[in-house]
Formats: sequence, structure tokens, C-alpha cells
Amino acid sequence: MALFLLLGTFCCCGVPALLAWPAAQQYPVSAVMPSAIADLRLRDDSASRHAAERLAEQMRDADVTSGTPFAGIYGDGNGKRVTVFGTTGLRITPDADLKAQLARIAEEFRLHDLTTYDLGESGAHEQCGVGRSAGKTVVVCGWSDHGSLATVVLTRRSLPESAELVGLVRSAVLTRG
Repeated sequence: MALFLLLGTFCCCGVPALLAWPAAQQYPVSAVMPSAIADLRLRDDSASRHAAERLAEQMRDADVTSGTPFAGIYGDGNGKRVTVFGTTGLRITPDADLKAQLARIAEEFRLHDLTTYDLGESGAHEQCGVGRSAGKTVVVCGWSDHGSLATVVLTRRSLPESAELVGLVRSAVLTRG
């Protein structure tokens, strides 16, 4: 009788609670760079593919996770560019992982004005800041959840516009399950 009561309690309360846990919803996940996201198109030329491969390797070499690296470079018809690079894999502390990633690249991009944005999902974190790359002002954003960590570099966009676009990129790139 006690075993039946314990099993019943676990099935009624334990399984639904486990499924509602953010980590169970965000991991496992895979990343696929779609050919288009909103008005952005994946740049498929040799130089862009080589740059994306180099960024993916840098994520692997940075030892930010033992997961699978991904990267892609997108552009729109107005010359705005969005560079995405990250990894998938289980993350126990996504908020701390995001802060560590942004601290790791802060000097390279001379990041300032870091602002936290809400992705509207428990366990998912986003921060964006203003920086410089190749002498031009860029917005650098990062997201982290229990299944992924990514950095997104955006040209010719404001902080709020960039943060909103990063949410769209995250949704388009990540595939649950």
C-alpha cells in the first residue's frame, strides 16, 4: 500500500513538476542555421562559411562547453550583418555561463552598457552591450539557457532592436528534442 501511495504521488506530482523544470524544456537541443530568419539571409559564400567555421572552432577551443558548436553569418538587403556563434549542450548555470562568455569577449569588443533583456522563458537569459569591431560600432548580445550558449554580433542596429532580433534568431536556430 505504501509503495502504491509513493508511486501514485510521484506520477501525479513528480513527473509533471519534472517536465515543467526549465532544463527539461531546454535540453536536449540542437542548432541548425536556417537559410533565412526574418529579413536576414544566410551568407553562403566561401569567405562567410570560412569565418563561421573559425568562430565555431573558437567556441570549441574556449572550452565553454563540451557541446556541439554552431555558427552562421546573415545579412539583409541594407548591408546589416548578424553573426551568430555558440554551442549546444547541458548547462547547469546558464546565467553565470552567459556572464562568463560576455566577460571573455568584453575586451575584444570593448563592451559597455551591458543590459539584461527578458526572453520570456524561465531559465533563458539574454544580455546585450555596445562594442567595437573593425573600427565600427556593433551590438554584441548573448543568450544562454539550459541547452545552449550563443553570442550574436549585430551591425547598424540599436540595443533594443538587437535584443528583439536575438530572440527571433534563438527561436529559429534551436530545435528542441
